[in-house]
Amino acid sequence: MPLWLFPTLMGALATISLVAGIWLLLHLPDVARIFRGRRNGEFVRSSGKKFASPGAVWLALILFNGGWIACVVLWVFVSGSDTSPVS
Repeated sequence: MPLWLFPTLMGALATISLVAGIWLLLHLPDVARIFRGRRNGEFVRSSGKKFASPGAVWLALILFNGGWIACVVLWVFVSGSDTSPVS
């Protein structure tokens, strides 16, 4: 395998996780709405803005958590391997 493969893969996973995390931060009331259920809570949205769909919120959560977990797993297995520095 080429030497650039694992750093590129880790960079792509970190970028996916970063973008999903920023999206989740920008849509915090929608994330709270997913986890609090159907009852009314303290978050009040203006009538002019649309809600993010529950599917989009779950997809962002899966991408965010999957990205950083995959980065950690890749880091552990690649840094612990006894590979040759020249491929």
